[in-house]
Amino acid sequence: MQTSFSFPSTRRPLDPRRVNLGVDANALDLDGSARDQLVGRFRDLVDGRKINVVVAGGVRDEIGHPRTPQNVKAAIMPRIFNLRPSLIPDQHAARQKVRAILQGNAKPGAHAADASHLSEAAETGCGYFITHDKRMLKKRTELHAVLPPSLNIVTLEELLEIFDAYEAGKAM
Repeated sequence: MQTSFSFPSTRRPLDPRRVNLGVDANALDLDGSARDQLVGRFRDLVDGRKINVVVAGGVRDEIGHPRTPQNVKAAIMPRIFNLRPSLIPDQHAARQKVRAILQGNAKPGAHAADASHLSEAAETGCGYFITHDKRMLKKRTELHAVLPPSLNIVTLEELLEIFDAYEAGKAM
């Protein structure tokens, strides 16, 4: 199977029809480009129960903001979401590693919400985290070193490529 990016050697693409998907609210933004059709297709796949989305509690909080576009709210609000239970020490340590990678040279706390979203996807056993966050995508190789081997960070386009390969029977 060919995708527009390569998986680390220790990872192979999982069947997105069989694993939970974490999603960053920005992955479903409409911007007037051809990508809007992909967002619509993603929503159709979710509505048709071909894929399953688990929304991090922090993402759910973000989309509750009054300025969040209605189409993003409609896509995320009715989904299963993490109730954000108390964290155990191992989870705090794992989240700190993700936070440190995303922070880089930025001000402390600048990317804490993104780190929390990604960590929640890992903690809930998601196979993919869909985002269009440039920092997260740029650092995904570093992040893969501290995340569970089952979690892959992808764009919406990449996820749909993988989905289509599985649907066509051409997946690994």
